[in-house]
Amino acid sequence: MLVMAPPEEHKDVWNHPHQHAFTLVGDKQFFGVHMTQYHCEIHKYQIILKLSFAKKADADKLRKMRRSYPSDFFVLCNQKNDDEIGPQKEFSIPDLASGRRSEFVGDIFQGIRWPDEEPDEHFFPWSKDRCAPAIKDVRVTVERIVLFRPFAHHEQLPPYATYWLFGDGDEAHMTNLQNAALASNPFQAAAFGPDYDHVMSLQKAPDWLDAPLLEAGVIVTVPAVPLVDFETGEPTIPCEPLFRAGEPIEVLYRGIGPARHVTAGHSFLQCTAVCNSESMIPCPENPCYISPMPEKYWR
Repeated sequence: MLVMAPPEEHKDVWNHPHQHAFTLVGDKQFFGVHMTQYHCEIHKYQIILKLSFAKKADADKLRKMRRSYPSDFFVLCNQKNDDEIGPQKEFSIPDLASGRRSEFVGDIFQGIRWPDEEPDEHFFPWSKDRCAPAIKDVRVTVERIVLFRPFAHHEQLPPYATYWLFGDGDEAHMTNLQNAALASNPFQAAAFGPDYDHVMSLQKAPDWLDAPLLEAGVIVTVPAVPLVDFETGEPTIPCEPLFRAGEPIEVLYRGIGPARHVTAGHSFLQCTAVCNSESMIPCPENPCYISPMPEKYWR
């Protein structure tokens, strides 16, 4: 006989389990970079996972697809719970960060299928009723947390873009350290932003960075990407793709000189539509640069 699990008791501050989307980067070593939402409590985190797959066939297939579509966006989504008393496939980001959860089953999708109509607040782009995974039922192990960064709503935009540079071996990647500033007053509906979500790879690991620091992750700033107008103080969030593959990027380790260089690889996601509150999207005409999902996966 099946017995319903008793309801859990929670403190005032908690995150309910849910589905999450992780941008996949890396070839020899896989990493998953969480897609953020400044206005949704369960997604108010930047987290980077060092990942491995239980089945070699799944890893081999992802590598093959990446080589066939080197600039495409591949996303790992944990599966939705089947019912309230079955295996719990959903989790919170703090479950991962705390080590309470280190394994899950997910699906890998290629690109994104945008909705035909204005989506509701609970819209999930990779729901299986609207698209099929490129690789399904992937058993994932979280080997290590590379970054865990909850948003603090009192923090403001820095003068120019700040990135987390991380990787393994000869592979390196960057994602911008985002700010989710509270933009509304007490008499308005809560609104957060503006900022942007950017995930990219580098052509190779920088030769000036020691291996333990690359693996742990370091902060670099990119003075060529200003986020605040020096004269007016207004945000200047980038609305066009920032870096072309092969382009040199000048960075400052820890935000100070001397200037060093990295070489851009492919950018897989550069987006302002998902992370910001709707009223704070700075780039309504070009809100997201993500590769489209091939129609063969549409349902």
